[in-house]
Amino acid sequence: MPDEMARPLIRGRGEGGGSRQLEASTAELGTPVVGILGTGDFSRSLASRLVASGYHVVVGSRNPKRSAALFPNEAEVMSQMEAVSQADLVFVAVFPEHHSTLVELKPTLAGKTLVDVSNGLTINRDGPSNAEQLAELFPESSVVKGFNTISAWTLQVGPRDGSRQIFLCGNNSKAKSSVMQLCRRMGFVPVDMGLLSFSLEIENLPLYLFPSWRVPVFCTLSLFAFFYVYNFLRDVLQPYVTAGKSVFYKMPVETVNVTLPAVALVMLSLVYLPGLCAAVLQLWWGTKYNRFPSWLDRWLNSRKQLGLCSFWCAALHAIYSLCLPMRKSARFKLLLAAQQVKAGDDVWVDAAVWRMELYLSAGIMALGLLSLLAVTSLPSVANTVNWREFSFIQSTLGYCALSTATVHTLLYGWDRAFDPARYRFLMPPTFMLVLVLPTAVLLGRLALLAPCVARRLGRIRRGWEKSRQLHFAVPHYGCRNGLEEVSNV
Repeated sequence: MPDEMARPLIRGRGEGGGSRQLEASTAELGTPVVGILGTGDFSRSLASRLVASGYHVVVGSRNPKRSAALFPNEAEVMSQMEAVSQADLVFVAVFPEHHSTLVELKPTLAGKTLVDVSNGLTINRDGPSNAEQLAELFPESSVVKGFNTISAWTLQVGPRDGSRQIFLCGNNSKAKSSVMQLCRRMGFVPVDMGLLSFSLEIENLPLYLFPSWRVPVFCTLSLFAFFYVYNFLRDVLQPYVTAGKSVFYKMPVETVNVTLPAVALVMLSLVYLPGLCAAVLQLWWGTKYNRFPSWLDRWLNSRKQLGLCSFWCAALHAIYSLCLPMRKSARFKLLLAAQQVKAGDDVWVDAAVWRMELYLSAGIMALGLLSLLAVTSLPSVANTVNWREFSFIQSTLGYCALSTATVHTLLYGWDRAFDPARYRFLMPPTFMLVLVLPTAVLLGRLALLAPCVARRLGRIRRGWEKSRQLHFAVPHYGCRNGLEEVSNV
């Protein structure tokens, strides 16, 4: 009879075909055994996270001896057949084109849960998905789609530095529940997306390139191109055509700096304009139960991205403005002003000084409010405030930011709108074009704050319908913050 006490607890890597069997771990009753098929980067990160979460991990490899050194010591690397025979839940971490090489494991995998973590190379809109094809290859197994939307880096460092959500779908509720329990134990948040037929959408998620940012970024670039060309025609080309004065040096910095605030203010107006449109539609319909048009729905869902693009342009405008005195042309103008002062010329104009002081103060206030809106839009910050606080910041303070930015633009324009010399090529000053949209939004906001309109809109938001004669009184506490009451769209 062999001496059991003489047997080592940890076998050497050369024993058992290169498998590292931790008998102390396997002896623990109730420890879940999770299998992984594949030895790539994702498999190694997944094994490390599973081991750290208290699971016993077995890795199936076509070449166990070569792959053993790549995995943590607590994980056993063995042949694929040995791994799937020990595990009840198996991660299939091989490329989809290699799924067919696992057919010989079909009898062993019967009745077990397979987690497909694969992704496609391109967006697949027609199907079938990789998970559905895997389910066809292994009809006696329960296939669950998941873990394909997180990276190997997120698995390595844990959910603290990456997305916590893991989207799952599958036809077997028991298999899906076991995978969801595994997700929670690893520190992630499982999101049940339904049946396996939804796996095509889950596989396409990592392949989308900023889908919610395309329209806002396109709007930002389009507005920038329009205002840049407009400012170029007025401030650069017109002096050259009419007086032969070359000021093309303004194009890289000064023209860009004049364009950025115009884009920022228009984009900020576009953040609050869809809410006004939605409120007008609800007033017109007399109910809140009609669906908005699809274009308005998409616009409402893009408000966060529009606001961040506005903040980005405003921040760039502040940086460009701080860099203006560093230009050689600016220093040359300072020298000319110094010579005028030395010659006894009176260059101090009270109106111009007051305009600049007020203009800068309003701009700083607007940028500060925009910064607050941008910070509170971050999920880590938004999760720390309740809905009323979030609505107050994004709605009330948002309109304050829009108003302050509008005042900033008005102070910049001052009396230039009434100077005929400012209409170069018969084109009005840029700030006059910029003020159209924010002024319309602010006036629409004031119209919604009228007592008769705000009262009717408040009743509609609480379920009143024009077509149904239901009469009730809005509680008094609902009118404490009228700004918030009419903007929660």
